[in-house]
Amino acid sequence: MKKLVSILFLSIVLFAADFDWVESLDKAKEMAKKTGKPIMLMIDQKGCEACEYMDEVVFETDNVAEFVENFFIPVKMEMKKAKAAGFKVFGTPTFYFFNSKGEKIGRQLVGAAPAKAFIHKLQVYKKLNEKYK
Repeated sequence: MKKLVSILFLSIVLFAADFDWVESLDKAKEMAKKTGKPIMLMIDQKGCEACEYMDEVVFETDNVAEFVENFFIPVKMEMKKAKAAGFKVFGTPTFYFFNSKGEKIGRQLVGAAPAKAFIHKLQVYKKLNEKYK
């Protein structure tokens, strides 16, 4: 029975398509400098169906979760807090990307996208980070 529980626990841990959001942009910038990874900032708000789609469908897709986990530092910020911090938000979710130095790269993305399209966009920002390291 213990072996069965252990195997079940390991399979959940190893195959869960989830990653941990960093609690603040400042913390993410510190991590980016140490790791060389770019930052993906997602601005969301309660009741946002597109935000829920990203959280519950796209970020739960194995290849997207793995790509974010391996190549980005993910941060989530509530819209009111983001606006107070000076970010322009035209809709939610809005994504900003920063290179490993903490500098904004590329244009912000607004709205949800299916997993395949979103991972393609992430690949573009990964390349931008490499260019502006």
